[in-house]
Amino acid sequence: PFPVDLDYNKIDVIIPTDLQIDQNLNIMYRQMVSGAKKTQLFMGQPYRAGDQPDPGAGSLENVPHGTMHTWTGDPAQPNSEDMGNFYSAARDPIFFAHHGNIDRLWHVWRGLRPGNADFADADWLDTAFLFYDEEARPVRVRVR
Repeated sequence: PFPVDLDYNKIDVIIPTDLQIDQNLNIMYRQMVSGAKKTQLFMGQPYRAGDQPDPGAGSLENVPHGTMHTWTGDPAQPNSEDMGNFYSAARDPIFFAHHGNIDRLWHVWRGLRPGNADFADADWLDTAFLFYDEEARPVRVRVR
């Protein structure tokens, strides 16, 4: 019954709606404009075979992407299922809308400056992920 807190840290702090909206707009300015002046700052650092884990998430990956997963997860569940955990997030009905919005933010970001562009790195574009279809069969999906 209230707007999301984009600084959410698993504790609901209820503040006036107008103040929450102002804080969220400031956060989104930081994530989309001042803190994301190049592709790697916005979407994250490349991650290649042999790299150390977590080379650095981008501003959008952390907030609002990660925040929304945590905020919509179920704290009554042991691992914050559904949206709050990677293995169960896609079961939550909000997952598709959330990721559609992240794609929309990527589109908006590309239009903010002439230098904001899609990744051109072949390793990144050819990265593949395994998912399971509705009959539990593995399906390989490439970024490209």
